[in-house]
Amino acid sequence: MPELGGSPRHQRIVAVGIRLASVDKGEARALGKTPEQIAAKEEQKRQQRIYQAWQAFWASPAGQARRSFYYGDQVLQFSIDVLNQAGWVGAMAGNRTRAHAVDPTAILNSVCREGWELVNGDFVFLTTGHSSRDKLLSSGQQVAVAGTVLGYYLFRRCEANLQAGGDDDLQQRIEQEALSM
Repeated sequence: MPELGGSPRHQRIVAVGIRLASVDKGEARALGKTPEQIAAKEEQKRQQRIYQAWQAFWASPAGQARRSFYYGDQVLQFSIDVLNQAGWVGAMAGNRTRAHAVDPTAILNSVCREGWELVNGDFVFLTTGHSSRDKLLSSGQQVAVAGTVLGYYLFRRCEANLQAGGDDDLQQRIEQEALSM
């Protein structure tokens, strides 16, 4: 390994996969490890990030679409939590709601690029809870509803939409995403 000179703290350059990690000798001694042990630990962390990125891909709708296309399935259905709403009722404040929305467009496009055509989409509000309280100094009740809007999507196999690269392209993309975290 080449030595770098010119500074009071000499450093070694240790190759770690695609990138280079700079390891200070004094820092390595302070940790009780050799630069090679530190480099091996960095490589192990890198491999773990890549593994986690692969697991995330296969659990995603695009990963499920790729697997279904590979196995020759003709239809694919999945759901996405499009809107999540929480509601509460306060004594003097009235009822309040907080909503968190997700735009499914990127997800749907990623599935289409895996060789699928969107046939149908539908939305359902699923109530997860509610709270109510009698109005103060008047008749009636205040009600706040909590729930989620699920988007259900049905796709059919469409060879013409298959834009995803091969397994090598996918591996390269996932490794780049994992190492940029």
